[in-house]
Amino acid sequence: MLVASPHSETTLSIVANTGVATAVLAGCLAVVDAFPRFHRLARPVIAVGSMSLTAYVLHIAGLRLLGLEELPGPALHVLLGFIVAVTVFATFWSRHFRRGPLEWLLGKATKPAELVR
Repeated sequence: MLVASPHSETTLSIVANTGVATAVLAGCLAVVDAFPRFHRLARPVIAVGSMSLTAYVLHIAGLRLLGLEELPGPALHVLLGFIVAVTVFATFWSRHFRRGPLEWLLGKATKPAELVR
């Protein structure tokens, strides 16, 4: 469990990575709450986060439609293209709707569960 190799995926490595990710997330949230100007700058990221299911599904569908299951070389341009496309879509969508399309659909599909006791 105490190996010194990168990406060892041991239990301690996973716990440490989770702790670091939680600390970074908490720090980012504190900065955005403390400074309203950062909230305005973070609005596109917040928009993507509010429709993460839609973003994931669009990513998978985009890879399938473009036939990019296996890329022969570096995929940085593809990654940047997806990031830009999803961020632009989410920003425009969130100006008119509170939730992403798949999040809304999932909410409607699970609405009958409120009746079960």
